[in-house]
Amino acid sequence: MLTQRKESARKTLRETSSEELRALVRELFPDSTHPWAGSFSKFIEEHQGERAVRGETSDGIFFVYYPQSHAGIWFENMKKAFAVGLLGQTSLRLLFEIISERQ
Repeated sequence: MLTQRKESARKTLRETSSEELRALVRELFPDSTHPWAGSFSKFIEEHQGERAVRGETSDGIFFVYYPQSHAGIWFENMKKAFAVGLLGQTSLRLLFEIISERQ
């Protein structure tokens, strides 16, 4: 499963802008009272000066990754809501590897 995730992340990885990510937050959390709305927005603002990439894994998990600070966030559509969290060490390592391969 990890190999499939890495390959699908590699295929879908693309550069994204801060403006696109702000629009994404509004799309994910139209009701700004969601517990992760503020945290997701803050995370994006803290990294707005950095290059950002985003993509999706084969099992429907979307992510935003900042290679410079080696930080990222994931989100998944759970039908009526979105699950969100910070990327773990394994995911960060895999994204670092993918980015390194492209350079």
